[in-house]
Amino acid sequence: MIIQSLYQSKTSFGLSELVKEQPTPNIFFDVFLELHMSSLLNHLACDSKSVKELLSKKNKKHFTHEFPLFYKQRDGYSAIDQALDANQIRSVNTMIKHILTYQNDYVYSNLFRHNFVDLLNKGVKLKSLVASKIFNHTFDFDAWPATSTDDRKLLVLYNSSVFDLRHKYPDVFPELHKAE
Repeated sequence: MIIQSLYQSKTSFGLSELVKEQPTPNIFFDVFLELHMSSLLNHLACDSKSVKELLSKKNKKHFTHEFPLFYKQRDGYSAIDQALDANQIRSVNTMIKHILTYQNDYVYSNLFRHNFVDLLNKGVKLKSLVASKIFNHTFDFDAWPATSTDDRKLLVLYNSSVFDLRHKYPDVFPELHKAE
């Protein structure tokens, strides 16, 4: 019934009011088989008022690190992609803020793998995202040198599998590898 009401809402205001009227936001966060294993939040991503309402502080008790709200769907798109396609920059900024708070881990970097240039071009606030754990992962492996004569912090791009990284020290840091 709620899904039909959402689709029949004629205005953005009506949609956000329908979201506000629900006693609990769980219905928007749960995954449904009928929606091809996605949540209603993914379908509401194009409405910045609804996203702001669902991700507001009053719903904080429903957010956990164990159950992420943003993920790639079966078709390879996420709610961020859908909001970007609809030019809903406020919605994207709200989702990124939530991701930085509750999903701040490198495993969620796949959410930004194919849309980062679009995020830049559309003026999305990315400073916190780029500095987060999503794009910065400390890698510690015993075969890599634990100390170095070079005490500068180095950020190096690596676009292959994290599982292959342990054998790639000479490729990732060729100058340091030669010096050591």
